Amino acid sequence: MIPISRRVLIGAALAALPCAAFAQTGETWKTYSNDRFGTSISYPTRFKPGRPPDNNDGLSFNAGDGAELAVWGSLNVLEHDVAGLEAFLREGLKADEKITYRAAGKNWLVLSGTRGDRLFYRRYLLSHRNEVQNAFEISYPAALATSYDPIVARISKSLKAGRGYQVTGAP
Repeated sequence: MIPISRRVLIGAALAALPCAAFAQTGETWKTYSNDRFGTSISYPTRFKPGRPPDNNDGLSFNAGDGAELAVWGSLNVLEHDVAGLEAFLREGLKADEKITYRAAGKNWLVLSGTRGDRLFYRRYLLSHRNEVQNAFEISYPAALATSYDPIVARISKSLKAGRGYQVTGAP
């Protein structure tokens, strides 16, 4: 019998994770890219795109189970850093919104919580020397949390800044 090292076993297990996540959700995925700001995400095809806004800053999607997804880019006209953006967003919370999870890094912020009987997850990514905000929000009925957890994780990891006609230089 040939001995297998721990590193090989761990590597094989980690390599299988994306396949396991796909098998678990049974989803097929597409990528949306915004040509104005360069914002992009991957999303499950259960989400159907709506009509693009006239200003071409993003796109909204709906799923048949009541889930909603929106992705957008915008100029950071108030010149927020991550802390300033969080303070601004918290000030603008609706009366029925409650933040239950927060995470942040040097150029990104996540705020997640409840809105009535729904869950929401918002992720923001500052790019282009903090000149652009790339973001998405997904919301869905709280009863669907177990099935949406892996979907939210994958969408969150896929949020990227890119090149668009509204912005110059590398993200």
